[in-house]
Amino acid sequence: MGSAALPKGRDGHFRAHDRRPVRLAVHIAGQRSGAERQAHVIDLSIAGAGIETEEPLVPGDRLSVTFATPTMWDPLVLTAVVAWAHSPRFTAEVDAFGRPRSIARAGLAFEYPDPSAVLAMFEMLATLGYE
Repeated sequence: MGSAALPKGRDGHFRAHDRRPVRLAVHIAGQRSGAERQAHVIDLSIAGAGIETEEPLVPGDRLSVTFATPTMWDPLVLTAVVAWAHSPRFTAEVDAFGRPRSIARAGLAFEYPDPSAVLAMFEMLATLGYE
Protein backbone atom coordinates (compact mmCIF):
# COMPACT_ATOMS: atom_id res chain seq x y z
CA MET A 1 0.00 0.00 0.00
CA GLY A 2 1.64 3.26 -1.10
CA SER A 3 1.08 6.59 0.54
CA ALA A 4 -0.11 9.62 -1.36
CA ALA A 5 2.35 12.48 -1.65
CA LEU A 6 1.43 15.52 0.40
CA PRO A 7 1.24 18.83 -1.47
CA LYS A 8 4.06 21.22 -0.72
CA GLY A 9 3.98 24.99 -0.43
CA ARG A 10 6.10 27.28 -2.57
CA ASP A 11 9.01 26.96 -0.14
CA GLY A 12 9.00 23.13 -0.41
CA HIS A 13 7.58 22.64 3.09
CA PHE A 14 4.17 21.07 3.65
CA ARG A 15 1.84 23.54 5.26
CA ALA A 16 -1.89 24.01 4.66
CA HIS A 17 -1.42 27.79 4.26
CA ASP A 18 1.72 29.39 2.85
CA ARG A 19 3.43 31.73 5.27
CA ARG A 20 4.97 34.91 3.97
CA PRO A 21 8.00 36.66 5.42
CA VAL A 22 7.18 39.80 7.43
CA ARG A 23 8.72 41.77 10.26
CA LEU A 24 6.06 42.84 12.78
CA ALA A 25 6.43 43.70 16.44
CA VAL A 26 3.71 42.07 18.52
CA HIS A 27 2.85 41.81 22.19
CA ILE A 28 2.37 38.31 23.61
CA ALA A 29 1.02 37.23 26.99
CA GLY A 30 0.91 33.73 28.42
CA GLN A 31 -2.66 32.82 29.32
CA ARG A 32 -1.58 30.59 32.22
CA SER A 33 1.43 32.50 33.48
CA GLY A 34 0.33 36.02 32.61
CA ALA A 35 3.93 36.76 31.55
CA GLU A 36 3.98 39.55 28.98
CA ARG A 37 6.71 40.28 26.46
CA GLN A 38 7.50 41.65 23.05
CA ALA A 39 8.06 39.36 20.10
CA HIS A 40 8.68 39.71 16.38
CA VAL A 41 6.61 37.90 13.78
CA ILE A 42 8.96 36.67 11.06
CA ASP A 43 6.40 34.87 8.89
CA LEU A 44 2.63 34.98 8.82
CA SER A 45 -0.43 33.30 7.33
CA ILE A 46 -4.12 33.20 8.08
CA ALA A 47 -3.49 30.02 10.11
CA GLY A 48 -0.43 30.95 12.15
CA ALA A 49 2.90 32.68 12.52
CA GLY A 50 6.57 32.12 13.13
CA ILE A 51 7.89 34.35 15.90
CA GLU A 52 11.15 35.27 17.59
CA THR A 53 11.39 36.00 21.32
CA GLU A 54 14.22 36.56 23.75
CA GLU A 55 12.97 33.74 26.00
CA PRO A 56 11.85 30.37 24.66
CA LEU A 57 8.18 29.38 24.53
CA VAL A 58 6.79 25.97 25.44
CA PRO A 59 4.86 23.85 22.91
CA GLY A 60 1.22 23.51 23.90
CA ASP A 61 1.10 26.82 25.81
CA ARG A 62 -1.71 29.23 24.94
CA LEU A 63 -0.87 32.87 24.28
CA SER A 64 -2.70 36.08 23.63
CA VAL A 65 -1.10 37.80 20.61
CA THR A 66 -1.74 41.49 19.96
CA PHE A 67 -1.15 42.86 16.46
CA ALA A 68 -1.15 46.62 15.98
CA THR A 69 -0.61 48.03 12.50
CA PRO A 70 -1.05 51.55 11.11
CA THR A 71 -3.94 50.35 8.93
CA MET A 72 -6.12 49.06 11.80
CA TRP A 73 -8.15 51.24 14.18
CA ASP A 74 -7.94 48.79 17.05
CA PRO A 75 -5.34 46.12 17.73
CA LEU A 76 -6.20 42.58 16.61
CA VAL A 77 -5.96 40.27 19.62
CA LEU A 78 -5.93 36.52 18.93
CA THR A 79 -5.42 33.41 20.99
CA ALA A 80 -2.67 31.14 19.70
CA VAL A 81 -1.23 27.77 20.67
CA VAL A 82 2.53 27.25 20.52
CA ALA A 83 2.84 24.46 17.92
CA TRP A 84 6.63 24.10 18.13
CA ALA A 85 9.54 25.88 19.77
CA HIS A 86 13.31 25.93 19.33
CA SER A 87 15.91 26.62 22.01
CA PRO A 88 17.55 30.06 22.01
CA ARG A 89 20.55 30.67 19.80
CA PHE A 90 23.04 33.50 20.02
CA THR A 91 23.02 36.21 17.35
CA ALA A 92 25.62 38.72 16.18
CA GLU A 93 23.64 41.46 17.96
CA VAL A 94 24.54 42.61 21.47
CA ASP A 95 22.33 43.89 24.29
CA ALA A 96 22.79 47.17 26.22
CA PHE A 97 25.56 45.54 28.30
CA GLY A 98 27.52 44.31 25.27
CA ARG A 99 26.51 40.67 25.76
CA PRO A 100 25.49 38.54 22.78
CA ARG A 101 21.72 38.59 22.32
CA SER A 102 19.87 35.30 22.09
CA ILE A 103 16.74 34.61 20.03
CA ALA A 104 14.31 31.70 20.36
CA ARG A 105 11.92 30.78 17.55
CA ALA A 106 8.45 29.30 17.79
CA GLY A 107 5.49 28.52 15.57
CA LEU A 108 1.98 29.60 16.55
CA ALA A 109 -1.40 28.28 15.42
CA PHE A 110 -4.15 30.90 15.66
CA GLU A 111 -7.59 30.31 17.15
CA TYR A 112 -10.26 32.71 15.89
CA PRO A 113 -13.11 33.62 18.26
CA ASP A 114 -15.47 34.64 15.45
CA PRO A 115 -15.62 35.38 11.70
CA SER A 116 -14.88 39.09 12.25
CA ALA A 117 -11.43 38.19 13.64
CA VAL A 118 -10.70 36.07 10.54
CA LEU A 119 -11.73 39.01 8.35
CA ALA A 120 -9.52 41.39 10.36
CA MET A 121 -6.53 39.06 9.88
CA PHE A 122 -7.31 38.68 6.17
CA GLU A 123 -7.42 42.48 5.79
CA MET A 124 -4.15 42.89 7.70
CA LEU A 125 -2.49 40.28 5.48
CA ALA A 126 -3.75 42.13 2.39
CA THR A 127 -2.15 45.39 3.58
CA LEU A 128 1.15 43.55 4.09
CA GLY A 129 1.26 42.56 0.41
CA TYR A 130 0.06 39.01 1.01
CA GLU A 131 -1.52 37.47 -2.08
